[in-house]
Amino acid sequence: MWPFIVCESKLMAGLQLASCGRLLVFFVLLLNTALHHGIEFDPYRSLGVSQTATQAEIKKAYKQLAREWHPDKNKDPKAEEQFIQISKAYEILSNEEKRSNFDRYGNPDGQPGNLHHPQQHFRSFHKYDSFFFDDSFFQFQFNSARDSFDDKYLLHFSQYVNEVVPDSYNKPYLIKVTSDWCFNCVQIEPIWKEMVQELEPLGLGIGVIDSGYERRLLNHIGVYQHPAIVGVINGRVTFFKTTVVRENLRRFVDNLLPSKLLEQVTNNNYVHFLSSWEQDNKPRALMFHQKSMVPLLYKLIAFQFKDYVKFGAVQTGIELTDEILTHYSISGYTSTIMIFKENVDKAVDSIQPKGMKKQIIDDFISGNKFLLVPRLTSQKLFEELCPLKQYRRQRRYCVMLIIQKKDELQAPYHSFVSFASVNMKESMKFVYIYPELQQAFVNALLPPALQNSPVPNVVILQRSSTHGKVFYKLLENGWNGNEEDKMLLFNELTQLVGMEGHTIFPHDVVLPQLNDEFAPMFLLRWMNAIIDYASQIWASGFTQNWKEMMPLISLLFSVVFILFGAFIIQAFGEPSDLESRSESEKEQEPATDKIQETKKQQINTSRNLSRSPEQNFVEVTELTYINYNSNLVRLMPGNINVLVVVTDTTKDALIQKFAHEVYPVTWNKSLHFSFLNLSKHRGWLVDLLEFAQDPAPISSPQDESYHTQNYIGFVLALNGHRKYFCLFKPELCNGTENRSVLNGLEPTPGRKGPDDAMETDSPHQSKPSSNLSVKRTKQLLNGLNLWMDRLLEGILQRYYVPCWPELH
Repeated sequence: MWPFIVCESKLMAGLQLASCGRLLVFFVLLLNTALHHGIEFDPYRSLGVSQTATQAEIKKAYKQLAREWHPDKNKDPKAEEQFIQISKAYEILSNEEKRSNFDRYGNPDGQPGNLHHPQQHFRSFHKYDSFFFDDSFFQFQFNSARDSFDDKYLLHFSQYVNEVVPDSYNKPYLIKVTSDWCFNCVQIEPIWKEMVQELEPLGLGIGVIDSGYERRLLNHIGVYQHPAIVGVINGRVTFFKTTVVRENLRRFVDNLLPSKLLEQVTNNNYVHFLSSWEQDNKPRALMFHQKSMVPLLYKLIAFQFKDYVKFGAVQTGIELTDEILTHYSISGYTSTIMIFKENVDKAVDSIQPKGMKKQIIDDFISGNKFLLVPRLTSQKLFEELCPLKQYRRQRRYCVMLIIQKKDELQAPYHSFVSFASVNMKESMKFVYIYPELQQAFVNALLPPALQNSPVPNVVILQRSSTHGKVFYKLLENGWNGNEEDKMLLFNELTQLVGMEGHTIFPHDVVLPQLNDEFAPMFLLRWMNAIIDYASQIWASGFTQNWKEMMPLISLLFSVVFILFGAFIIQAFGEPSDLESRSESEKEQEPATDKIQETKKQQINTSRNLSRSPEQNFVEVTELTYINYNSNLVRLMPGNINVLVVVTDTTKDALIQKFAHEVYPVTWNKSLHFSFLNLSKHRGWLVDLLEFAQDPAPISSPQDESYHTQNYIGFVLALNGHRKYFCLFKPELCNGTENRSVLNGLEPTPGRKGPDDAMETDSPHQSKPSSNLSVKRTKQLLNGLNLWMDRLLEGILQRYYVPCWPELH
């Protein structure tokens, strides 16, 4: 709220009038100071140049700073924000009109009354009883809809793909899409900030995407408006579609998580729940809570450790769980987590986290991820339980029981577990394995005489740094579980731990990979993948831009139409007629060929007649400084200029081939076709490719041929309004000598780079030696017609530029 001062001269004495005037001047000076301090963005300061800097100096400063602060090269947390400021500054200062407007008004739009000259925000007043503020006085500028609170959560494309997506399989993410100058984004900021402060400590990942600078990322996840909120879990994107309030956001996060993360445990099923550890080879965790709804913290922890521990939720204070509380002596008024392993009657560990701190619970679960004696069921589990030997004196051993899966052999197993429980050490892991399920792995460790023996065996092994190789020793006489066997094993382990220096094992072998015993069948995996893909399309189809969905819809309708047509022909076709037709076709093959040829000519003629007269040829104009603004810089929205790069030598051949390749799409009035003479305007093309803002640069500055690269045959689809282009590169002949032949030139001794072959004024240059060189030059544009189809479908990679370079 801005204070208003109304001074009525008829009702005030002279002293009061003077006091009112001084108060007014005070507010004016206060406002002037506030506006003056509001100048935060100065493009000259961002690029480190003076106001008298030339375009060459501005360009040089931008190139240097952009390479230094690109988020994919600079890991500084402020690199993203600094790169955005640099791009903004270059966009203003590289355009003379915007630069002039900024110098005059303080903004590139040419609107007076902005921050750079705060004294222009208001007009002078005439008398104390008759003064006013200009309307522009109350028009305040939003510097950004993004709060500084969001800066540490900003995401860019490579970070999302390489970090967020893999991490989403253990931690769901909540991502907000915002933009500068977005009033609706400002409205949801308080709620968003509260939810972040509430949910992030629980283990939820947070991200923010600025739609003004991450168009590629938004296209990747399918967001076409802002503000927007999406959830990412297991690599899939889910859209938040309701009103942005606290309850809806909590419900949205809760619905992101799988519904069967925690099993509801009561008096009726707790024994079965704790006893089923052998089926999935996982410890059991009971999470006691007082409320009817399971806390979100418990769900996030269960999702994080779902691959290691099976979680159950027990609600206290109800009759259905009183037996559990009594049996394990649990208080119903304190949140408790208990871990059970092989022994169902007694928990191996328990915790009552004070304040429900996630880090405390994480450390507690991480220390109890495995059973006392887990079964080797996959290669991943084997590598976690039996880690590699990192250095020579390190001693880490795995004691493995090889036992068949039969009821009469349970006594040796229980004896092995009891021995492991009292001899557990940090450098010693006890495991067991079923030879019926891991036959190749077990046969590599046992001699042929013991491979089919029903007697269990114990192997002590140590993994080597060599991939798959282990050193091992087999316990004599097998394992019956009696006291003699326990004493023999104890002596062996004591000797290994007590030995100094390198331990020598009598055997070594390269082990095969373990089978994943819990992997679903191929058919089941295939069906689950189809269901997930279909559900993802169905869920995201309502949020996608229908323009982007049209290719998929068109393809589906085409498939349905073809299948329906084939069904009609098969159902109503007469076999006798078909047979007679086939016989007549065999007898009159020459006549059929002529008829088909005539039909093709008629079809081509009808296509040509269906086009308007101006579409019967391809108009390819040269891009010069005269038509540069009209054909590119000020191109109407939705129009694209398709540009082929040629030289004086290759111009005729390439333009002819270019016109032939793009002719089928000339029906599209939004496409314009032109060519760029590389001999005249090479600098413009180099600047354009160099300034393309993309995590994967088109050309590497460290490449020796970066400044002498041959761009003949490149095709660029330039969108002048949205400042991006798509790039077609010839796939043939990257070498200097082959490129020279393609250009119709003979390689000349003493030439070093590809550009030397493109110079047309050199006296050492030879003319095309044959029609073969012209033919090979045309081959540079092979596949351009398919590339044009992908361009119209909108699925090509886009390279954005801060502004179009000048064409001299």
